Amino acid sequence: MNTQAVLDFILTLDGLKAVERRTVPSGMSRRENSAEHSWHGAMCALLLADECAFAVDVKHAALLFLMHDVPEIGCGDTFIYAPEREDAAQREAAALELLLATLPGHTVKNLRELWQEFTANQTPEARYANALDRLMPLLHNLSHDGLGWREHGVRLEQILERTVQLGEVLPKIWAILRPRIENHFSGA
Repeated sequence: MNTQAVLDFILTLDGLKAVERRTVPSGMSRRENSAEHSWHGAMCALLLADECAFAVDVKHAALLFLMHDVPEIGCGDTFIYAPEREDAAQREAAALELLLATLPGHTVKNLRELWQEFTANQTPEARYANALDRLMPLLHNLSHDGLGWREHGVRLEQILERTVQLGEVLPKIWAILRPRIENHFSGA
């Protein structure tokens, strides 16, 4: 194992702290960064497993969540409702390869497989992690009276389209949140 390469990569991961997202964390006035998002999502994976509609390996789901935004160090965050979202996976895949280039082969394979599994969204753990990836911005927006949605002109239809999986994976949570989202847009 090339220990120095791994130590260098660990420091490279600090770059995720500089990637600004569009949402504002609850109780704060600044934007969330991708490292905070990854940590928060991994914690959600551990905390919400009992709410999942199917059996899931929560530790594996947390690992998927921790890995899914690492490529953003090289290409930045793409807003979920942005038109350029369509090619985000290609940009992230290219950025990931550059980031992993100096790591030992088995480490590269493991990290790439985690990212690919999350992105493919096929396994139970990936579906769970992807649902959590949709959940967190919803919670942030609701805690700030739709701040991010207002700032970016996001419509209710866009939210409902992007969160279908949330209702399938976490139906009890979706039953609580969907009316709150609809109320926000109806002005109630």
